[in-house]
Amino acid sequence: MILTHLYTWFQEVPLAPVELGRLAEACDADAQALNWNLIYMEKKGWVTLSHDSSCPPFVACSVELTAAGIDLIEDPAAFRRQFDLPRIRQKKRADRKG
Repeated sequence: MILTHLYTWFQEVPLAPVELGRLAEACDADAQALNWNLIYMEKKGWVTLSHDSSCPPFVACSVELTAAGIDLIEDPAAFRRQFDLPRIRQKKRADRKG
């Protein structure tokens, strides 16, 4: 959902970063959940954060979708591989049994 919102905004204004407060509101997410997800996405190379401690409670003031993030959104098979929840749940169950 976060990536989808960022992609929609990217299509409207490609060079404009998105403020984290606006993204949190659009995703109906609290700051902690948004921060965690965005840091993960940054480590995957899908987003770039403007790291700044002057925007509490967020870890950054704004976020931008990277080329890798755009490619992921535009490739449904790749997106499903990353976010296929039934597959993730099955793997967790298998890990618990093993």
